[in-house]
Amino acid sequence: MTTYHAIQRTQERANLNLHRSLRFISNAINRGKSAEAFHSIEREYLLEKESKYGCVALVYNTFCFIVNDEDTCITMYSLPTWFGKKRNLYVGKERVKDKRRYKKFYYQPC
Repeated sequence: MTTYHAIQRTQERANLNLHRSLRFISNAINRGKSAEAFHSIEREYLLEKESKYGCVALVYNTFCFIVNDEDTCITMYSLPTWFGKKRNLYVGKERVKDKRRYKKFYYQPC
């Protein structure tokens, strides 16, 4: 099941027609990842969305779907660009290749 609002948002934001948007939403409900599948910042972001709407936030194909407890999609929106990307450690303009080694020898906590 899905709401009319979710279908409209999928057509608008993912640029899909009615049939493809319904299939996209059903795939997101069946195959989407919840907050438990992510770490740190991503998990906090999804848990914030869950608490805001009182539902479950699922990530599927760079979109976040808000689904209630009856598996009805309420809305969907695109995720921020930083979501799911690796974070690199930089010293000045140079990227640190081995973070563990750098932290072991050079990192000094305040």
